[in-house]
Amino acid sequence: MAKFRIALLLLLSLATAAPALSQQADPYNPQPAAGDLTLPMPGGVSVAFRPIFIGEGDSPFAQRKFNMGDPQGGFKENPTSVSVGGAFLAKNKSGGEDWLFYLAKYELTEGQYYAVMGLPQGADKALLHSRKPMAGLSWFQANEFVDRYNQWLFANAKDKLPAQGGQPGYVRLPSEAEWEFAARGGAAVSSDVFDRRHPYDKPLEQCEWFAGAKSSHNVVKDVGLLAPNPLGLHDMLGNVCEMTHGLYQVEYYQGRNGGFTARGGHFLTDEKSLRSAMRAEQPFYLAGGGQIKANAKPTMGLRLALGGVVFADRNAVRQMAEAWEGYRAGKGAALPAAVSVSPTSAQAGVKGRDAMEHLARLKKELAGQALSPGAAQQLGLLEASLGNIEFVLKQADEDSAYAWAKIAAERGFFLQRELAKLPTIQRLMTIAQDGGRTAMVEKYKERLNEFQANIDEAMSTYSESFRQLDKISPPAVDAGFTKYAKFLLERQAAAQLSSLKVVREQYAAFNKEKRANPELWRKQFEALGQGAQ
Repeated sequence: MAKFRIALLLLLSLATAAPALSQQADPYNPQPAAGDLTLPMPGGVSVAFRPIFIGEGDSPFAQRKFNMGDPQGGFKENPTSVSVGGAFLAKNKSGGEDWLFYLAKYELTEGQYYAVMGLPQGADKALLHSRKPMAGLSWFQANEFVDRYNQWLFANAKDKLPAQGGQPGYVRLPSEAEWEFAARGGAAVSSDVFDRRHPYDKPLEQCEWFAGAKSSHNVVKDVGLLAPNPLGLHDMLGNVCEMTHGLYQVEYYQGRNGGFTARGGHFLTDEKSLRSAMRAEQPFYLAGGGQIKANAKPTMGLRLALGGVVFADRNAVRQMAEAWEGYRAGKGAALPAAVSVSPTSAQAGVKGRDAMEHLARLKKELAGQALSPGAAQQLGLLEASLGNIEFVLKQADEDSAYAWAKIAAERGFFLQRELAKLPTIQRLMTIAQDGGRTAMVEKYKERLNEFQANIDEAMSTYSESFRQLDKISPPAVDAGFTKYAKFLLERQAAAQLSSLKVVREQYAAFNKEKRANPELWRKQFEALGQGAQ
């Protein structure tokens, strides 16, 4: 009787270690949920996807800014501001239109892989029902599978694919940003939860497979046995690490391009290491035994994504063209692409606001805890210091803007005068040549070369002054030019004021196009110089 009780308790403990699965459970979607999108595969097999809403509405340029990375992950995971967008418009839970992309609920299984690619010769057909992740594939084999599956979908189930602007979506590997956004819980969680190492309130062993007797026992597990993350995605951080589409760069989107990026941990990863920011470079090829072969590991698999084209139809192009100026001047001004070419003060301002948000979250986390007087004082000083950044930057901008506006104006006036002298020297050299005065010709040539060198050097400084002004806020630049114009007015320097007008027009064009145009500038200064004679 005692042995029976022990056996019964053991069975009960095994049953409660993971969510109960019916004997009739769908092997391709063992934990169905509302909102699942199921796409067919050959032979009655299927794959389930979850909608990943970005929570930014229906604007054609809607995208969600967030910080990838983890400060505890070292320089390979240094927090970096990125953004993620959607491929399809749909109604979210609140009933509003929102952009989304789709991510597979589970890691690609052996059954799904062989349904598309065909069973290996002599393999048991039961393999088509296997819920083990399909590991041991190279990046090239993964993409071959993706292409083969897309071709089958387009030929047999095109109407099942989500569409935007009449263009059907397609299967692909997710980007790093999409993967981490989803791994953190996306728009379904609060900012505080999103910033955690992982988005689970339950013990990690109830949600992810990692190394050791507490979890995987160092063996890969069937997909969908554990609880999902807040978006309904299973096994995101463990079981097998997952290939993404992009090339590996230490700073996510800048620096040297390496292999491909695999995200998350696997069944041999230590529990303490498992986190949403976990990433690793994977070489495309491995050398071993005197041979070089494609990189394929038993700990590495993949998860499918569904995306689509940006310019699905003419209407999409028109909408984006009409919304561009308002977007870039509004919300888009604080997103990574715009910030990267914004004035330094604007970049610092965005970072300052981000820092204030993080500080607010920290204060919220510490609320109700007994802080030492010194710690409370330091938090207050930090908040005050961050609050003063904008004032300090504004003052620095105004000082720098005046200095560089003055340099640009003086270089412009110098160019005008020097370019005005060139025709006279060239005319005198021609007269000397016609008169056979060789010595004078050489003298004028030397003088002409000196003038040209001075002009080239001045043009280089002139361009650089524009680049420096472009790092400063537009209001400060306008104030700098206006202050210098007032200075010239007080000295009644009419010629320099005329030159300053051209300088400001040229800078306005540079600021818009972000490109120097020395050939045009030279022609304009030549015309200005000739008109002043």
